[in-house]
Amino acid sequence: MGDMPRARLHLPHSSMFSCIHLAVERDTRGAQLSDAERFNYFPATPFPTLSWIFEGDLHMVEDARDPGAVRLSQPMRGVVFAGPRRRPSASWSPGPVHALTVSFYPEALSRLLGIDIQKYLDAILPLGSVLSRGGLEPLLHAETLEGDEPYLRLQDMLRPHWRNRPAIDRAVDLRGWLASLASRAAFAAAGGGLRQLQRRVKDWTGQSYRDLQLYARVEEAMCHGAEISAAGGFDLAAIAAETGFSDQSHLGRKIRRVTGLSPAKLNALVRSHEAFWFYGLLGARSGNGGYPIRKR
Repeated sequence: MGDMPRARLHLPHSSMFSCIHLAVERDTRGAQLSDAERFNYFPATPFPTLSWIFEGDLHMVEDARDPGAVRLSQPMRGVVFAGPRRRPSASWSPGPVHALTVSFYPEALSRLLGIDIQKYLDAILPLGSVLSRGGLEPLLHAETLEGDEPYLRLQDMLRPHWRNRPAIDRAVDLRGWLASLASRAAFAAAGGGLRQLQRRVKDWTGQSYRDLQLYARVEEAMCHGAEISAAGGFDLAAIAAETGFSDQSHLGRKIRRVTGLSPAKLNALVRSHEAFWFYGLLGARSGNGGYPIRKR
């Protein structure tokens, strides 16, 4: 166990490119972590998730923006569904935990589960209270995936239910997904103008196209910032100029809206604090494998 990374980023198999955005696996068994290091911080996201908690408990932090007054939810166990989240979030584990969280495109998870994703914005519920489509009952039991390489087994389970779905030839970033979404919305029905296109996008994702563009722009800026930071610098004005923001204040406001933190503080925490491991994985994303977070 000591040789395994505590966090890994997984990208989908090509057969699931149009269904799964990415997945992260967190395993702190055998790690000596302080209470502060057992927090897990996440940005707002347009993507719903399914999480399989194989070992340990996770509690949601009721207000992730106020670390000085932490209030925790009841423990989450088993398999948990979370809708798209319009605010940054955080969770905490009182001890070792092993969990897999898979991020889906909202229109894809709607099809898989047979749900209207708009009804589940900011919701966190047991998967059993959400699932309405037959044939996917094995997903309700964490033990069906527990063991080595649970993400590979999950894709094998989902693949038969994703046959004959829209195919794309490569994994895409958020901006690429938005372009594909707009194209599909434009050709979903004959006729109609911009307003109908926007309505379809909101029906499929639960959020407006304008809100979705915010996530894409912030992701691009954060990835570019990670590259600059890795090279030993952090020039917020240059990042803003190169990613289409009017100035660094504009960029700072948007990053704070998605992450809850200023760009400088976020950059410092990602580089130094275990609890921001998810951001570290996103910054290291490239290729088609799993990427370990730095081990101490």
